[in-house]
Parts: sequence; structure tokens; C-alpha cells
Amino acid sequence: MNESAPFVQFYAVKALAARGLKTYVESPSAYVVLFVFYLLTGYLFTLPLFLTGQASIIGMKDFVPLLLTFLVPALAMGLLAEEMRSGTFETLATLPLGDWDITLGKYLGFAAFYLLAVAGLLFYPIVLSFMVQPPSHLDWGQTIGILCSFSCLGLMYGAIGLYASSLHKNQIVALVTAFLIAFALFLFGKLDNFFSGPLATVIDFIGSDSHIMAMSKGVFDTRDLIYFASVIFGFLYLTAQRLSSRRF
Repeated sequence: MNESAPFVQFYAVKALAARGLKTYVESPSAYVVLFVFYLLTGYLFTLPLFLTGQASIIGMKDFVPLLLTFLVPALAMGLLAEEMRSGTFETLATLPLGDWDITLGKYLGFAAFYLLAVAGLLFYPIVLSFMVQPPSHLDWGQTIGILCSFSCLGLMYGAIGLYASSLHKNQIVALVTAFLIAFALFLFGKLDNFFSGPLATVIDFIGSDSHIMAMSKGVFDTRDLIYFASVIFGFLYLTAQRLSSRRF
């Protein structure tokens, strides 16, 4: 990339993101992941509805975060690994594109597809809104909060998956690497009860659990948003640095 070029070329990022989104739309493996995602979330939605008559998607809140530790890395594993395996990354690197152009373009393509997938979960509360009488019994604040927590969590895992994909040419290795990092963040959120004092506070903050718990109640805390934004930026930065090292 020319030294006089801007830090981020928005037209290039947009083109790469559109290309990435098109790749997802045309990829059979992406639809397999979506099928598993909707199948399991649909089960979690209908189970409490028919067993207890509970009009809520809260049944997804405990299991979906764990599910995302695997499904999101599965979506992100080929973002860069496939480019490096097929040799197209070398062609991409010779274009007048910066490391951040490639990083953001790849990530935003994934983000667009993932957010569309999460938006599909709105089908459940919309169905509930017609089934519940009166409609006010459906807590839309909690519903939107849960979907937003899934969005933030998946976007964070996507950044982790992109970084893992930049480390390996083998997509399965990238998948396992991303899963281990994502699962570690998930696990940290479950360990704070085993510690006390400042250490428990640190572990609680590192883990994703406490950040999605408040959000899933419809409470949006700036600290939680900063947490997700910081982790996402951190892994995007590591990805850009990794791409920079591959140019030499």
C-alpha cells in the first residue's frame, strides 16, 4: 500500500465486505450453520412455551452463548484461512489495500451476515406477540436486550475467529483456535463464584457472562458496551498486525 494512502480506504472496505457477504450467501456450509442455529434456538423457544406457557425467549439466554462459541468460529474460520490456502491472499496483498482495509472488509462481511441471522430470531417474539393475550404480557425490553446480547457476543467471537483464521491455512485448526479462545471467555464468566475480592472482580470482567446478563434484562450499561468494543478492536488490531507480518 502506498504510504500516502489513507489509513482506511472506505470504498475498498465496502467492496471487500460486499464480496464477503456474497460468499456467505452462496456458501452451503454457512446454511448448515444457520440450520443448526435456528433448529436449536427454535427448540429452546418452544420448550418453555409448551411446558410452562411462558411467553418469552428467555429460554435461549443460558444455552445460546455457549452455542455461539462454536457456531461463530465455524462461520469465521475461512475468512482468511481459505484465502491463504488457495493462494488468493497473495493476490489480495499485491492490490493497493492496507492491512486494515482487508481486516475491516473481511470482518464487516461476516458481521452483516451474522446480524441478519440474529435478526431472524425476531420471528419468535413476533409469533409470540400474536399468541399472547393481551399482547402487553410480552416483555419487549427483555426480548430486545437478549437479541442485542447475542449480537454483541457473536460480533466479539467473530473478531476472535477472524484473528484465528489469519494464523492458520487450515480452517479446522482456525476453528479450534477460535473456539478455545471464545470458550475461555465464556468459562471465565462462570468462575467468579470460586474466587473472592479483587481477583473475582477481574475474572468477572474478563468473562463475557456478566456483560450479557445485564443486557439480557434490557439494561444497557456503558461498561458492557466498552467491554465488547474493546475485545473486538483488540482482535481486529491483532489480525491487522498478523497480515502486516505476512507481507514481509
